[in-house]
Amino acid sequence: MRFVVRPIELQDVPQCIKLRIDNLGSLIIGRLPPYEGYAEEQEHSMRKRLLNADGSSGHIHFMKVVDKDGDQSEVVAYARWEFYPKGLSERKTLFEQNHGNDSDKKVDEFWKLREEAVKYFKRCTENIQGCPHILLALLVTAKEHRRRGAGSLLVRAGTDAADKNGLPCYLEASEEGRSLYQHHGFIDMETTDFDLTQHGLTGVERVTQMVRQPVPKKSEMKPTPGILEREVTPGIVLCFAVMLFCIVFPLGLNPYTRY
Repeated sequence: MRFVVRPIELQDVPQCIKLRIDNLGSLIIGRLPPYEGYAEEQEHSMRKRLLNADGSSGHIHFMKVVDKDGDQSEVVAYARWEFYPKGLSERKTLFEQNHGNDSDKKVDEFWKLREEAVKYFKRCTENIQGCPHILLALLVTAKEHRRRGAGSLLVRAGTDAADKNGLPCYLEASEEGRSLYQHHGFIDMETTDFDLTQHGLTGVERVTQMVRQPVPKKSEMKPTPGILEREVTPGIVLCFAVMLFCIVFPLGLNPYTRY
Protein backbone atom coordinates (compact mmCIF):
# COMPACT_ATOMS: atom_id res chain seq x y z
CA MET A 1 0.00 0.00 0.00
CA ARG A 2 1.10 3.53 -0.81
CA PHE A 3 -1.12 6.09 0.88
CA VAL A 4 -1.34 9.60 -0.59
CA VAL A 5 -3.27 12.73 0.40
CA ARG A 6 -5.65 14.29 -2.10
CA PRO A 7 -8.45 16.89 -1.98
CA ILE A 8 -11.93 15.52 -1.41
CA GLU A 9 -14.28 15.76 -4.40
CA LEU A 10 -18.06 15.96 -4.54
CA GLN A 11 -18.42 12.28 -5.42
CA ASP A 12 -16.59 11.38 -2.19
CA VAL A 13 -19.16 13.03 0.08
CA PRO A 14 -21.52 10.06 0.74
CA GLN A 15 -18.57 7.77 1.45
CA CYS A 16 -16.99 10.30 3.82
CA ILE A 17 -20.17 10.80 5.81
CA LYS A 18 -20.70 7.04 6.07
CA LEU A 19 -17.10 6.67 7.26
CA ARG A 20 -17.71 9.34 9.88
CA ILE A 21 -20.94 7.77 11.14
CA ASP A 22 -19.49 4.24 11.22
CA ASN A 23 -16.50 5.35 13.30
CA LEU A 24 -17.61 8.41 15.27
CA GLY A 25 -21.38 8.24 15.28
CA SER A 26 -23.21 11.56 15.03
CA LEU A 27 -21.16 13.04 17.90
CA ILE A 28 -17.63 12.08 18.91
CA ILE A 29 -18.56 12.62 22.56
CA GLY A 30 -20.41 9.42 23.39
CA ARG A 31 -20.35 8.12 19.78
CA LEU A 32 -24.06 8.83 19.52
CA PRO A 33 -26.14 7.03 16.89
CA PRO A 34 -27.32 9.23 14.01
CA TYR A 35 -30.74 10.76 14.38
CA GLU A 36 -33.25 10.67 11.54
CA GLY A 37 -32.00 12.72 8.61
CA TYR A 38 -28.50 13.19 10.05
CA ALA A 39 -26.63 11.66 7.10
CA GLU A 40 -28.53 13.74 4.54
CA GLU A 41 -27.98 16.87 6.64
CA GLN A 42 -24.23 16.28 6.84
CA GLU A 43 -23.92 15.47 3.14
CA HIS A 44 -25.71 18.70 2.25
CA SER A 45 -23.47 20.71 4.58
CA MET A 46 -20.28 19.13 3.23
CA ARG A 47 -21.28 19.75 -0.37
CA LYS A 48 -21.96 23.42 0.40
CA ARG A 49 -18.54 23.78 1.95
CA LEU A 50 -16.82 22.07 -0.97
CA LEU A 51 -18.58 24.48 -3.32
CA ASN A 52 -17.76 27.40 -1.01
CA ALA A 53 -21.46 28.18 -0.82
CA ASP A 54 -21.68 28.49 2.97
CA GLY A 55 -19.77 31.76 3.40
CA SER A 56 -16.58 30.07 4.56
CA SER A 57 -14.53 31.94 1.93
CA GLY A 58 -12.16 29.06 1.38
CA HIS A 59 -11.23 28.64 5.05
CA ILE A 60 -12.31 24.99 5.14
CA HIS A 61 -10.20 22.34 3.41
CA PHE A 62 -11.24 18.69 3.12
CA MET A 63 -8.50 16.14 2.54
CA LYS A 64 -8.64 12.39 1.98
CA VAL A 65 -6.18 9.51 1.96
CA VAL A 66 -6.35 6.89 -0.78
CA ASP A 67 -4.24 3.86 -1.64
CA LYS A 68 -2.26 4.74 -4.75
CA ASP A 69 -1.70 1.05 -5.51
CA GLY A 70 -5.26 -0.06 -4.83
CA ASP A 71 -8.82 1.14 -5.32
CA GLN A 72 -8.36 4.90 -5.46
CA SER A 73 -12.09 5.48 -5.19
CA GLU A 74 -11.99 4.18 -1.61
CA VAL A 75 -11.54 6.85 1.05
CA VAL A 76 -9.19 5.35 3.64
CA ALA A 77 -9.34 8.40 5.94
CA TYR A 78 -10.34 12.03 5.72
CA ALA A 79 -9.89 15.27 7.62
CA ARG A 80 -11.23 18.80 7.76
CA TRP A 81 -8.65 21.51 8.33
CA GLU A 82 -9.86 25.07 8.90
CA PHE A 83 -7.60 28.08 8.29
CA TYR A 84 -8.16 31.27 10.29
CA PRO A 85 -5.33 33.70 9.50
CA LYS A 86 -7.30 36.56 11.07
CA GLY A 87 -8.18 34.69 14.23
CA LEU A 88 -11.23 34.35 16.40
CA SER A 89 -13.68 36.76 14.77
CA GLU A 90 -14.01 34.86 11.50
CA ARG A 91 -13.94 31.46 13.23
CA LYS A 92 -16.66 32.56 15.66
CA THR A 93 -18.81 33.71 12.75
CA LEU A 94 -18.47 30.33 11.04
CA PHE A 95 -19.09 28.50 14.32
CA GLU A 96 -22.36 30.38 14.81
CA GLN A 97 -23.38 29.63 11.23
CA ASN A 98 -22.69 25.93 11.69
CA HIS A 99 -23.88 25.43 15.28
CA GLY A 100 -25.97 28.42 16.19
CA ASN A 101 -29.25 26.52 16.44
CA ASP A 102 -27.96 23.09 17.43
CA SER A 103 -28.65 23.60 21.11
CA ASP A 104 -32.32 24.21 20.31
CA LYS A 105 -32.71 21.01 18.27
CA LYS A 106 -34.15 18.19 20.35
CA VAL A 107 -33.52 15.64 17.64
CA ASP A 108 -33.37 12.60 19.95
CA GLU A 109 -33.11 11.52 23.58
CA PHE A 110 -29.48 12.67 23.68
CA TRP A 111 -30.26 16.31 22.97
CA LYS A 112 -28.90 17.45 26.35
CA LEU A 113 -25.52 15.85 25.63
CA ARG A 114 -25.51 17.45 22.19
CA GLU A 115 -26.23 20.82 23.82
CA GLU A 116 -23.41 20.25 26.31
CA ALA A 117 -21.04 19.40 23.46
CA VAL A 118 -21.91 22.59 21.55
CA LYS A 119 -21.17 24.66 24.66
CA TYR A 120 -17.84 22.84 25.10
CA PHE A 121 -16.68 23.46 21.53
CA LYS A 122 -17.77 27.08 21.80
CA ARG A 123 -15.65 27.43 24.95
CA CYS A 124 -12.68 25.92 23.12
CA THR A 125 -13.14 28.53 20.40
CA GLU A 126 -13.14 31.31 22.99
CA ASN A 127 -9.99 29.90 24.66
CA ILE A 128 -7.95 30.78 21.60
CA GLN A 129 -8.65 34.47 22.20
CA GLY A 130 -8.51 35.68 18.64
CA CYS A 131 -5.05 34.50 17.66
CA PRO A 132 -4.48 33.52 14.01
CA HIS A 133 -4.43 29.72 13.79
CA ILE A 134 -5.26 26.52 11.94
CA LEU A 135 -7.83 24.09 13.35
CA LEU A 136 -8.09 20.34 12.82
CA ALA A 137 -11.86 20.10 13.12
CA LEU A 138 -12.22 16.43 12.18
CA LEU A 139 -10.12 13.37 11.43
CA VAL A 140 -11.48 9.88 10.91
CA THR A 141 -9.84 6.68 9.66
CA ALA A 142 -11.56 3.47 8.60
CA LYS A 143 -11.11 0.77 11.25
CA GLU A 144 -9.43 -1.65 8.84
CA HIS A 145 -6.80 0.94 7.93
CA ARG A 146 -5.85 2.26 11.36
CA ARG A 147 -2.21 2.30 12.49
CA ARG A 148 -0.96 2.30 8.91
CA GLY A 149 -0.01 5.96 8.69
CA ALA A 150 -3.12 7.41 7.05
CA GLY A 151 -3.96 9.60 10.05
CA SER A 152 -0.39 10.87 10.28
CA LEU A 153 -0.44 11.90 6.62
CA LEU A 154 -3.53 14.03 7.22
CA VAL A 155 -2.08 15.59 10.37
CA ARG A 156 1.17 16.47 8.59
CA ALA A 157 -0.73 18.00 5.68
CA GLY A 158 -2.08 20.60 8.08
CA THR A 159 0.97 21.08 10.29
CA ASP A 160 3.20 21.59 7.25
CA ALA A 161 0.89 24.38 6.10
CA ALA A 162 0.90 25.82 9.61
CA ASP A 163 4.71 25.83 9.74
CA LYS A 164 4.91 27.46 6.32
CA ASN A 165 2.58 30.25 7.46
CA GLY A 166 3.93 30.51 11.00
CA LEU A 167 0.58 29.61 12.60
CA PRO A 168 -0.24 27.46 15.63
CA CYS A 169 -2.56 24.45 15.24
CA TYR A 170 -5.41 23.59 17.58
CA LEU A 171 -7.68 20.58 17.94
CA GLU A 172 -9.92 18.74 20.39
CA ALA A 173 -8.75 15.14 20.85
CA SER A 174 -10.40 12.03 22.19
CA GLU A 175 -8.27 9.79 24.42
CA GLU A 176 -8.04 7.35 21.52
CA GLY A 177 -6.46 9.91 19.20
CA ARG A 178 -4.44 11.93 21.71
CA SER A 179 -1.22 9.90 21.36
CA LEU A 180 -1.24 10.43 17.58
CA TYR A 181 -1.34 14.18 18.02
CA GLN A 182 1.32 14.14 20.73
CA HIS A 183 3.56 12.31 18.28
CA HIS A 184 3.21 15.28 15.92
CA GLY A 185 4.11 17.89 18.51
CA PHE A 186 0.74 18.77 20.04
CA ILE A 187 0.59 19.43 23.78
CA ASP A 188 -2.36 19.51 26.19
CA MET A 189 -4.13 22.78 26.97
CA GLU A 190 -7.24 21.73 28.84
CA THR A 191 -8.94 18.39 29.55
CA THR A 192 -12.68 17.98 30.06
CA ASP A 193 -14.53 14.87 31.25
CA PHE A 194 -18.10 14.22 30.13
CA ASP A 195 -20.07 11.95 32.46
CA LEU A 196 -22.06 9.88 29.97
CA THR A 197 -24.08 8.19 32.72
CA GLN A 198 -26.05 11.43 33.08
CA HIS A 199 -27.29 10.93 29.53
CA GLY A 200 -28.31 7.28 29.64
CA LEU A 201 -24.93 5.98 28.47
CA THR A 202 -22.01 4.37 30.27
CA GLY A 203 -18.53 5.59 31.19
CA VAL A 204 -16.75 8.92 30.94
CA GLU A 205 -15.62 10.58 27.72
CA ARG A 206 -12.40 12.60 28.06
CA VAL A 207 -11.67 15.30 25.49
CA THR A 208 -8.48 17.38 25.45
CA GLN A 209 -7.92 20.67 23.72
CA MET A 210 -4.40 20.64 22.28
CA VAL A 211 -2.04 23.07 20.58
CA ARG A 212 1.06 22.82 18.42
CA GLN A 213 3.30 25.82 17.85
CA PRO A 214 4.80 26.36 14.38
CA VAL A 215 8.25 24.89 13.77
CA PRO A 216 10.53 27.00 11.53
CA LYS A 217 12.32 25.29 8.68
CA LYS A 218 16.01 24.58 9.19
CA SER A 219 16.86 27.07 6.46
CA GLU A 220 15.03 29.75 8.44
CA MET A 221 16.73 28.98 11.74
CA LYS A 222 19.66 31.25 12.56
CA PRO A 223 22.65 29.21 13.79
CA THR A 224 24.46 30.22 16.95
CA PRO A 225 27.64 31.99 15.80
CA GLY A 226 30.89 30.12 16.38
CA ILE A 227 33.87 31.67 18.09
CA LEU A 228 35.29 32.89 14.77
CA GLU A 229 31.93 34.44 13.83
CA ARG A 230 31.50 36.42 17.01
CA GLU A 231 32.24 40.11 17.10
CA VAL A 232 35.71 40.76 18.52
CA THR A 233 35.47 43.49 21.14
CA PRO A 234 38.17 45.13 23.26
CA GLY A 235 36.87 43.16 26.24
CA ILE A 236 37.47 39.86 24.46
CA VAL A 237 40.99 40.92 23.44
CA LEU A 238 41.81 41.89 27.04
CA CYS A 239 40.41 38.55 28.29
CA PHE A 240 42.69 36.58 25.99
CA ALA A 241 45.67 38.74 27.00
CA VAL A 242 45.07 38.06 30.69
CA MET A 243 44.69 34.32 30.04
CA LEU A 244 47.99 34.27 28.14
CA PHE A 245 49.75 36.18 30.93
CA CYS A 246 48.46 33.74 33.59
CA ILE A 247 49.57 30.72 31.59
CA VAL A 248 53.02 31.88 30.50
CA PHE A 249 54.46 33.64 33.55
CA PRO A 250 53.85 30.88 36.14
CA LEU A 251 56.12 28.73 33.97
CA GLY A 252 58.94 31.21 34.38
CA LEU A 253 59.01 32.07 30.71
CA ASN A 254 59.49 35.50 29.24
CA PRO A 255 57.08 35.91 26.35
CA TYR A 256 59.34 38.55 24.82
CA THR A 257 62.51 36.40 24.78
CA ARG A 258 63.22 34.28 21.75
CA TYR A 259 64.92 30.98 22.55
